[in-house]
Amino acid sequence: MTGGLGALAAHLDYTVPQHRPDCTATTWDVDYRLHRAQRSERNSGHSCPLDTDNPGACGHGDSHQALAVRIYCRRCGAATELRAELPEAPMRFDTARLGMGTKPRRCGDLWIYQGPPPQQGILSDQPGEPRWHLVARRNAPRLDRQDIVGAIEPALTPRGKPCFAASWGLTELAHDGGGRPTPVFQHVGGSDGTFFPTVTAAARWLGENVPAPTGAPA
Repeated sequence: MTGGLGALAAHLDYTVPQHRPDCTATTWDVDYRLHRAQRSERNSGHSCPLDTDNPGACGHGDSHQALAVRIYCRRCGAATELRAELPEAPMRFDTARLGMGTKPRRCGDLWIYQGPPPQQGILSDQPGEPRWHLVARRNAPRLDRQDIVGAIEPALTPRGKPCFAASWGLTELAHDGGGRPTPVFQHVGGSDGTFFPTVTAAARWLGENVPAPTGAPA
């Protein structure tokens, strides 16, 4: 069990560029470009043991697939450019596959947000079903950590019956090797033997049993 971490990663800690103060626009134009680029020096910014023993064996050697993304406003002129190095062409998704950008559904006073599907099949289903979900206290284009009630993910009962488990108690941040903060749940789904027949049942249980954090918006 992952404790809904995939769903958290899909919804939390993203940001948007800022328009200039006097701009009334609320949207952006987004373009991206892929091209093959050559490094100016041997292994510049790239180190691979395979390439040391057998030049070119690492798959991209001195060349790489470069990605440039530009986000700009035609009205106020604010712009952001992002650059990245890709060993392969980027995969194309839809919002269901990314686990974000789809309309949440209401469950009492809570909102159920779709998270990413499993990368491979689970519970004998094809990749893409079932899905992880986040449960939040409000309907918003972007969620904050205080909004999160918990996460729901597919599970199996001790007897092997498909069901759902709920994680809750978003707690202190663990840090990965690069120092990037990662939200984690204190109570991981299914660890206490509590399982639910549906996502809705799990969300209702979270709403009844997980108190709102101090200072959380109503």
